Amino acid sequence: MIEKEEEQELALIAARAEEIRTGLDTNFTEDQLQRPLSRRMVHALVAATTAATGTKLKALAARVEQLEAGGVRYAGVWQRAIRYGKGSVVTNGGSMWVALRDTAEGEQPGKALDAWQLSAKAARPVVRAKATGEQ
Repeated sequence: MIEKEEEQELALIAARAEEIRTGLDTNFTEDQLQRPLSRRMVHALVAATTAATGTKLKALAARVEQLEAGGVRYAGVWQRAIRYGKGSVVTNGGSMWVALRDTAEGEQPGKALDAWQLSAKAARPVVRAKATGEQ
């Protein structure tokens, strides 16, 4: 919700800046545009740029805070019948993997290289003991 409001605010600022640019170009002759800028005009341009940059920085700071608050999303041992979201962390073969994008069913860590990134490698391959009927 906050992201959409920030995007709308940035779009409004960009649209207003374009209106100002267009207005400046149409309200002045070519000779007037080639003259040095007045101190007032320079201050207005700096203020507009600073405001736009401040808004972008505020939006980025909020996004970073949101990402940091999320932490690691451990999704357990990888299973081929499950789709994983970007940022999900799974274990497979004793190693830990992070999803680089939303994955489809069956995209296995270590085989779908565009979907998974190795985060921590197992010291040695995991060997599963066969189940026996004894207890």
